[in-house]
Amino acid sequence: MASVHGQTVRRPAAMRVLPARAGRRSNVVAEVARYLGAVSILIVGVVHAQQYYDAYFSVVPTIGTLFLLSFIGSGVVGAALLAPVRILGRNVGDVILALASLGAIGVALGSLVSLLISEYMPLFGFMESGYRLAIVLTLVFDALTTVFLGVFVLILAHNHIAHPATTKERKLR
Repeated sequence: MASVHGQTVRRPAAMRVLPARAGRRSNVVAEVARYLGAVSILIVGVVHAQQYYDAYFSVVPTIGTLFLLSFIGSGVVGAALLAPVRILGRNVGDVILALASLGAIGVALGSLVSLLISEYMPLFGFMESGYRLAIVLTLVFDALTTVFLGVFVLILAHNHIAHPATTKERKLR
């Protein structure tokens, strides 16, 4: 109960969340964001691979290499985000997931910014025109990757700041 100007005010039941339930809820949100972000970055990689091999971007100097690197990088960070790395321990697993998430955000933002620049001016001598399906898919999944994994990293950081060590780890100290 809270006191406002001498009056007692009861919080509605919906606002009285037990800390344990709130922690579990944020963990569920984090895991959903992690997996959706992993799928999003893998889709970005698939689109870049398709463009590299089927749309012949492999012959475009510099841009072709960047498409191939985006495909490889997306696959690596996507696989790391889907892997059960927490079996290595909470701290090690969370560090791996945070690094993979930041790597995926870097790939997605790099792809997004490069694509937007190439729509308005040449980038490494190459300029896009129009919004074909591959471009739209890349824009959408770059943005989704950034949002989902940004949420995941923020929750992960909050959990580590709010709860620096688990009960088991405290007992070991």
